[in-house]
Amino acid sequence: MRMQSKKAIYRYASTLKARTKIGKDLAAIRTRISDIAISHEAYGIRSIGDGTSHAIANERLLKLRRTTPRGQDKDIVGLEEDIATLVARLVLEDQWRAISIVGMGGIGKTTCAKEVYNHGDVQTFFDCRAWVYVSQQFRTRDILQSIIKQVATRTKDMTKLLEEELEEMLYKLLQGRRYLVVLDDIWSTTAFDSLAKAFPSDGSGNKLLLTTRNNNVALHADAQSLPHELRFRSQEDSWKLLCRKAFTESIDRVCPPQLEEIGQEIVVKCSGLPLAIIVVGGMLSRKRRLSEWQRVLNTIRLLLARDPNGVSAILALSYYDLPYDLKFCFLYLGLFPEDYLFSARKLFRMWIAEGLIPQHGGKMEDVAEEYLNELIDRNMVQVARWSANERVKHCQLHDLMRDLSISKAKAEEFLYIHGNLDTVAPASYHALSRARRHAIYSNGSLSLKESSPNLRSLLFFKVDQIKCEISSYDICTCFKLLRVLELEELKVSSIPREIGEMIHLRYLGLKHSSIKELPEEIGCLSNLQTLDIAENFSLGKIPDVLWKMKSLRHFYMHARLLAGKLRIDTLQNLQTLSDMHIGSWNETSPANLISLRKLGLKGSFTANRVRIFNSLAKLVSLHSLSLKSADVVFPSLSQLSSLRYVIKLHLSGGIIKLPEPHEFPPNLNQLTLYHSRLDKNPMEILEKLPYLFVLRLKSSSFLGKKLKFSPNGFPQLEFLELEFLEFLEALEGEESAMPKIRSLQIVGCGRLRMLPEEIKYATTLRELVFKEMPRNFLDRLQGEDSHKVQHVPSILKL
Repeated sequence: MRMQSKKAIYRYASTLKARTKIGKDLAAIRTRISDIAISHEAYGIRSIGDGTSHAIANERLLKLRRTTPRGQDKDIVGLEEDIATLVARLVLEDQWRAISIVGMGGIGKTTCAKEVYNHGDVQTFFDCRAWVYVSQQFRTRDILQSIIKQVATRTKDMTKLLEEELEEMLYKLLQGRRYLVVLDDIWSTTAFDSLAKAFPSDGSGNKLLLTTRNNNVALHADAQSLPHELRFRSQEDSWKLLCRKAFTESIDRVCPPQLEEIGQEIVVKCSGLPLAIIVVGGMLSRKRRLSEWQRVLNTIRLLLARDPNGVSAILALSYYDLPYDLKFCFLYLGLFPEDYLFSARKLFRMWIAEGLIPQHGGKMEDVAEEYLNELIDRNMVQVARWSANERVKHCQLHDLMRDLSISKAKAEEFLYIHGNLDTVAPASYHALSRARRHAIYSNGSLSLKESSPNLRSLLFFKVDQIKCEISSYDICTCFKLLRVLELEELKVSSIPREIGEMIHLRYLGLKHSSIKELPEEIGCLSNLQTLDIAENFSLGKIPDVLWKMKSLRHFYMHARLLAGKLRIDTLQNLQTLSDMHIGSWNETSPANLISLRKLGLKGSFTANRVRIFNSLAKLVSLHSLSLKSADVVFPSLSQLSSLRYVIKLHLSGGIIKLPEPHEFPPNLNQLTLYHSRLDKNPMEILEKLPYLFVLRLKSSSFLGKKLKFSPNGFPQLEFLELEFLEFLEALEGEESAMPKIRSLQIVGCGRLRMLPEEIKYATTLRELVFKEMPRNFLDRLQGEDSHKVQHVPSILKL
């Protein structure tokens, strides 16, 4: 039987490889054809590089329009056989197995696992799937919660549940279902044992897929399952991968003949390690002269002579090649924990607060975004999540790149990380006192007060306040030079008056920190740029002192209980204001908010509708507007047409009748409807909006049974999301509807039977995402409806 099983896997894998290659080739051809029409130079995109002025970089950013998402790695080279074998093992072995992908850091374990996880055969075979990062600093509780959220249709509040209760909940959710759970980057047998009891080992075909550097972990997880060891890339595959990363502007990704000899030698120095090849390729993508490539090769030789560890040497080269300002931005990333998903917007604000982004005219936020894109283009930072218009939302560092960042940062005495030790070793006191940026991961006692008076950044991550000896009073009295203070999710309850003495503070993060009041002295923070007090539901009042904080650029709050007077008309630098109560808004004169780009208002719009919209029309920089109605329904929304600068609109609340097309903001390109409770087909109106690029119909926005798309409707729409429309049964469309649609996402529409036949004519469609959809809907896609979607390169069933 074992021999027959092996033969079946081999036959399946051999045919799967061919089918996978054909599919990838077709997808690549479509991508190349599309990219031909788009000139990279037409958007003025070039490297920041040495000698390029920041003013020019700012001008380029305004034209920036990225046509190919970096988050989708189309450059999978040398993994085809591995993917085919692993897919076969997952879907053909009919018993519980923990299958491990083993290899050194940077060899492509996670990349391989993602390709397997998203493979069509895997999506079809398993009833439910989940993906979690484990890492060295794992928390069993967080991992269990993450898996539960992915496999449960609805989840209750889990904050008060014990680990044992979470374990039992997950076990019951998985029992009787064919599941696949990926445990990515698992380091120890202890980590596996802390999770193992939550996974039922009965049933047929249930699988765990592990990625690990430790072969002992793989054998400990399942001694009967042979670990799948990834190999170093061959010289041929290594060269192909380098060319794809170094010549991104070229359609054929072919190396010019004069660079090939040096390029081949550089590839040899990378020793077949994909991460090293990718990072070097990103660096070479900005160099086209023979002399530049020769300098890179000479530097690699020099670094290898100093450091026999080829991986470290080559990754260090990517750091040395950075422009001066970008070096410190990269070092700052070392403060974030391993595998941490950091918000791009939050990162920009921290960089700016620290003074890492120079002021050369234009918005510093735009320069910060350009800097992050530069690090991404150099393959030093990985994109985790994209917005619909292909801007970076969340990023993370590969653990080897994080090790590089921390190593260089410590050498520069740039940062210090408090790990899991309760005390600091005597030898570390010098580094502790010299470093001006500290990250707190542990929940032990902290020896900060005496040793680090000159701190500029202090960031807390997942700290239990009960066990943490440092208090908000200590922070405010001992670290008066701080520029960045991040206390998100730290249970501080109150902020002392002494906060007003921290006159250098530019970033204050208090989101979800359980604060109940803010002192009036917070108005003394004249240099504060970002204040985040969102998700503090016990905070009943904000002192009316914000008008003093004239440097404030971004303010996040919670509108439910904050309806008092709050003067803000002096804040001419304010760019973001969310989530403000409409009562407070009506008490101020917003015409002076000349920089306000993003605004969120919540409350009753009925009594002062005309006044509210007149005030919004005066905001000449307003691009994004969110309105959340506390009434049963919105009043008339016809005055939206006066908001000629708004391009992004979010409406949350009941709508009796949608505005006519000419009553929407004239330049609207993104629209989200939430709890609108519309009973008539909204597409009859929305499809006539000439510039609409993104449309999201969220929970209960439409209560009807059918959505119908007319011929030539939605001329510019590229992204459509339908989420939790519980009564939706059918989609109907014409062949010429949505001529530019690229992405369709359908989430939790439990009564939807099938996709319309006409979707097969949507030749521009590149992505279909289905989440929490009924099994019969998904089965049709694999069976009788497969002809409708066979032209779509990416189909994800989550």
